Amino acid sequence: MRKILTSLAALATAASLTPSAQAQDAVEMEFVMGLMESMNRLSVTFNREVCGFILQDADGNYSSTKASWGGEASCASMPLEPGMRAISSWHTHAAWGRGYDGEVPSIQDVEGDMRFGVNGWVGTPGGRLWYVDGTTGTMSQACGRGCLPEDPNFFPEEHGPVAEVYTLDALYTRFGRSR
Repeated sequence: MRKILTSLAALATAASLTPSAQAQDAVEMEFVMGLMESMNRLSVTFNREVCGFILQDADGNYSSTKASWGGEASCASMPLEPGMRAISSWHTHAAWGRGYDGEVPSIQDVEGDMRFGVNGWVGTPGGRLWYVDGTTGTMSQACGRGCLPEDPNFFPEEHGPVAEVYTLDALYTRFGRSR
């Protein structure tokens, strides 16, 4: 429970940094943590991304679509069935790989959530959980390194320090690309 409260505090801080970001409620955060703990463990073990959508019904209950399995650096969620309402996407970044900066959401991750009109959650090989605001493209660590199961071969900060919050422009800079 302490991890969840710490995570909510991090999201609330991120929300104050980006006015349009909305802090997630404790029930959603608890659901996401349980889902991502199991999915990140499997993702690291099999070195494949796993992805899906988080749904919320009319009573406010959370669930997930069936998990889709991708490759080492990609995953495509199955289409939503008619009547389903996705509130966010979720996916993992598989096992650690030298030269691949998997400790932050990718540009494609963030822009994909923005195009689809949902927020996103991303688990990393170092055990971080990121929240992506699908409106602004701002991403914040819901919980830091080691809060999810991590790859035992993970090499910390190979690509430099990992900030608590990134804008999409800052992410472009981290990856050495221009918009």
